[in-house]
Amino acid sequence: MNNTYYQSLIDTAKAILEENWVGTHTKPSFFLYPHQWNWDSGFISVGYSSYMQKRAQQEIYTLFAGQWKNGMVPQIVFDPDSLGGYFPEPGFWQTEKSGLVKEGKLTSGITMPPVHATVCRKIFERAKDKKESEIFLENMYPKLKRFHEYLYRYRDPKQEGLVYIRHPWESGVDNSPTWDKPLKSIKVDKSKLPPYERKDLSKGVPKEQRPTDEEYDRYVFLVDLFRRLNYDDIAIDAESPFKVQDILFNSILNRANKDLIFIADIIGEDSSDISKLASKTTASMQKKLWNRKQGIFNDYDLYNDNEIGVETASGFLPLYSGDATVKQAKKLYKYLESASFCAMHQGNCFSVPNFNMMHEEFDQVNYWRGPIWINMNWMLYHGLKSYGFREKAMSVMEDILELVRLYGFREYYDPYKGMGYGTNSFSWTAALFIDTVYEMDYPEEVIM
Repeated sequence: MNNTYYQSLIDTAKAILEENWVGTHTKPSFFLYPHQWNWDSGFISVGYSSYMQKRAQQEIYTLFAGQWKNGMVPQIVFDPDSLGGYFPEPGFWQTEKSGLVKEGKLTSGITMPPVHATVCRKIFERAKDKKESEIFLENMYPKLKRFHEYLYRYRDPKQEGLVYIRHPWESGVDNSPTWDKPLKSIKVDKSKLPPYERKDLSKGVPKEQRPTDEEYDRYVFLVDLFRRLNYDDIAIDAESPFKVQDILFNSILNRANKDLIFIADIIGEDSSDISKLASKTTASMQKKLWNRKQGIFNDYDLYNDNEIGVETASGFLPLYSGDATVKQAKKLYKYLESASFCAMHQGNCFSVPNFNMMHEEFDQVNYWRGPIWINMNWMLYHGLKSYGFREKAMSVMEDILELVRLYGFREYYDPYKGMGYGTNSFSWTAALFIDTVYEMDYPEEVIM
């Protein structure tokens, strides 16, 4: 590192990743999240890519070793040595009913945002040995492509180029206010719910920082539906009452589409089919998910056939994917650079909160209902920079660094007080802090 100011924090971040490394992959945290999580491993690999290439590659290889036979990459690949401290675990998911899980693997039955092609490109670009790293791309390309093909085959029933999520957990932003209306429309008979016991509230995280019991009932209702239908995608599509075209998921997917095309070019593969899908996704995002009145992108509820007009940080992610038009980008910037999401020089807050701070239901301590998440800031930083909003991008970068410097490597942060919440020694916070300092040291490098 050229920058010595943050060296002690870099050393701490690396120590956290080492502590959470279990020989094949990295746990998000030792106590609260004891298995391998899908997009967590992607962000974690970003951190490793700047100083430990083999580890970065191994993280991705291990995750994709759990890829289902239909191409889906599961939300969780369970560590058999760490069972008993998390809910829901394999016995509840019952994914063996699908006939799609590879022998010897224990996984959940849903997926998460497909950051992995973007991550693989970054690993390649950071590699000193490009020839060796090309082998990594050659190994990963068919797996990445199968994942993308799965999403468009089974999650885009109208062939719009927009895929849907079928569970809030698939979004990665579990209890976002975006899901309130779709979830409340699901009628749950508690007497028919399978018995379950939450584990998250026994890990020392205050109840007010976590999803409610009512939300968990609906999470469980959906999992029970999936396992009753033996994880048959066609049957689930016909029956699931939760089907949302999520702007975060689709933005990350389309960024990954573009990076998959880059990878194909490096290794000499034909990417014309992915290119067509990427173009369709861009057009549909710009037309269907753009809310001109609000000046932000929104989700669409396919099941109830209506737009979900909830303003969260996810609505700015077409900046990250490069899918906003110049006109849309200017409106996004105007909204992002306002009191709703902590404007620069506002003085009483850190950016970027996950939910509109002016909304009556904004909650500065509750998980995805207001706090700041480093992975969201990291994506927004890159998006803002790519559209030329460099001052705002630098402001977001500085808040990533300051939140960690002042309050440690926490899961999420209070946008007013700055203090950290959730679990401590959180892996993606450590990894993306490392990457942010690396980016600050090498600002002219093409990062992605």
